[in-house]
Amino acid sequence: MSLKHILKLILKQKSISILIVFQVAITLMIVSNSAFISYATLQNWLIPSKLEEKQILNVVTHVYDEQVDKGQLIERDLAAIRALSEVVSATYSGEENVIDTRRSSNVVYSDNLDENAKDHSIALFGVDQQGVGSLMLNISSGRDFYANEFVMGDAETTPASVALISDDLAKTLFEGTSPLGQTVFLNGSKTPYQVVGTFEDKMLGEGATYEQVWYHGMVIPEAIYGRNNEINYIIRVTPKTSEKILETLETLLYQEPGRIVSRVEFSARAKKRLWDGRSSFAFVMFAISAVALLITSLGIIALVTFSVKMRHKNLGILRALGASKSMVLKSLLIENSLLAMVGLVIGFFLSLWLNMALLQTLGVQGTPNVMVGIAVTLFVWLLTCFAAYLPARKATLIAPAQVTKAN
Repeated sequence: MSLKHILKLILKQKSISILIVFQVAITLMIVSNSAFISYATLQNWLIPSKLEEKQILNVVTHVYDEQVDKGQLIERDLAAIRALSEVVSATYSGEENVIDTRRSSNVVYSDNLDENAKDHSIALFGVDQQGVGSLMLNISSGRDFYANEFVMGDAETTPASVALISDDLAKTLFEGTSPLGQTVFLNGSKTPYQVVGTFEDKMLGEGATYEQVWYHGMVIPEAIYGRNNEINYIIRVTPKTSEKILETLETLLYQEPGRIVSRVEFSARAKKRLWDGRSSFAFVMFAISAVALLITSLGIIALVTFSVKMRHKNLGILRALGASKSMVLKSLLIENSLLAMVGLVIGFFLSLWLNMALLQTLGVQGTPNVMVGIAVTLFVWLLTCFAAYLPARKATLIAPAQVTKAN
């Protein structure tokens, strides 16, 4: 049977053809985005944090009593925490915690004059004198902070003037030139900080990981509180410290009235919780994809079966005129493959549209991947071919005598 004749048959059954194309397109749109999200989540799990995940703890607290002197509270907390035998160092966390799940939006610029200068998402840490040690940073070039460069106070305090940035951020901002002595500008206020050193890459704040700039980190010598009611700490403990330290810290901090302790955890747990939260969305999409594939398969089987039944007489006549079973099967499969290809083309553009919508509205990770897209497209195409094969195979059993007898 010629391709021209197959196209005529497709046009003759417009409603069935449109339904098959629509089902394939919607299926590809859903399944491809599920695959993109799942693939991105898996890739995220495999990216090394380069952190000492079992030695760095996050502590998140919330002060609800406005009468509490936050400065004195921080001093008492740090003195009590540092007195514990398992604690190597501890710092007040003025901005982010390590791989926390609280979405931050800190950015830096390398130019404060160009209004169109690109902003770069970063993990930002405002710390005291024990901050670099608590984060276990290794200085790769330049120097650490001097004692007189640290600033501590409330929200009205003048910011510090220097910063440490990660090697990866230095490469992004200065493209191969030395970052030492250069100035970076923080957030929309374009607050200037001179880079005095760089540190080896570590996966730090949640904001940077969310934006997939894993090792973009910046540390400033600012222990500034009072911007909100959170008072948080980053603590470094000795190797192989047991999880009993979590209960010890929580009990210790609860002794101070006027605040609640929201979370005390190792950064390993923080990282797991971060990716678990995102992988749950991937699993939901996977479940929806499985349902979509099942519905598509059953739908195509039903539609092709209905189409075959409608053409029962024509197929019988075709067999009577000498068409072999393989010829009838081949023509039906080619017909369905053409419809599937049209559906895949439409589904491709729908997939891009849905992906953009998910990125913009939900902020999910899962940008299109060429190889994953090709694999999903082939899978959906093979599935539609298999779904069409069952009723098409049955159509080859139509005997010419049945049609002749019916007439």
